[in-house]
Amino acid sequence: MDDLQLVRELDDTPLKSADQLASARAQLVAGMKPRGRGRAGVIAIATIAVAATVTAVAMVLPSTTPDTPHPEAAAPTTTPVDTTVQLLNHAAATARSKPDVVPRPDQFYYVRDGEWEAWFSVDGTHDGRIGSGKNEAPTTVPGCVGGRRKVLDKFDKPTGETEPCTPSRSYRDDLPTTADGMLDFLQGNGKSRPTYSYGKDVMSMFRMSYLPGPQRAALFEAATRVEGLTVVQNVSSGRPGIGITWPEPPGSKAKPHVMVFDKETYVYLGEKDEPQDASGFVDRVGDRL
Repeated sequence: MDDLQLVRELDDTPLKSADQLASARAQLVAGMKPRGRGRAGVIAIATIAVAATVTAVAMVLPSTTPDTPHPEAAAPTTTPVDTTVQLLNHAAATARSKPDVVPRPDQFYYVRDGEWEAWFSVDGTHDGRIGSGKNEAPTTVPGCVGGRRKVLDKFDKPTGETEPCTPSRSYRDDLPTTADGMLDFLQGNGKSRPTYSYGKDVMSMFRMSYLPGPQRAALFEAATRVEGLTVVQNVSSGRPGIGITWPEPPGSKAKPHVMVFDKETYVYLGEKDEPQDASGFVDRVGDRL
């Protein structure tokens, strides 16, 4: 099963609020303690990066040569933004213009969101940890080595058994770098999907993984082809910004999720009222930024 298949199977499920996510994380952690061989899907969720997130470019870019700067690598414009296409293309330009940090394979991607924090293996072969919030005991995310990972019991202890696996990387430089390629990746089987299901992919990618600039830009450009998104002026994610709303399923009473960007630089800031407190690469599980 690929990284996004688990999310696609839940296309009728609305995106969750921060409070709901706290409960969901606890259930996720509980589900990682298999009563047989039920642990495989959890590790895939931990790297949906994003996690990285919707699909295909809505503009044709001029050709470039090795000596010619990429047309979107220029500093972001301060032209007023009125449409989602404008905002996402500005965000893509920002993603391409900034240098990336390239971690070592043995490092971990650290994320802190309020009281919840997690350490995800960069190459997927080292044991990580998730769910150390107030109501969640820390739980190990076993690395995948040689196609096998250890099975843990409900007390987070090794059972002595192993199960088949594929390494789930948190540094997603393996994702497509073009909008069309990202769209194909997200669609998987080529079928059209509801807008809110794309939104779940996007949010998961950003929460659980790190996308380098080219992959992040492709994700934003891909999102320009998703219908039903709207611009929200003067919204906050810890800092004031401008946002894009992902609609909820018809009949849902949940509040739409809003991705927030800096008004001037178009750097992604997090979700409305849910800032990502810290993220980056560390050497060991337990290290913090």
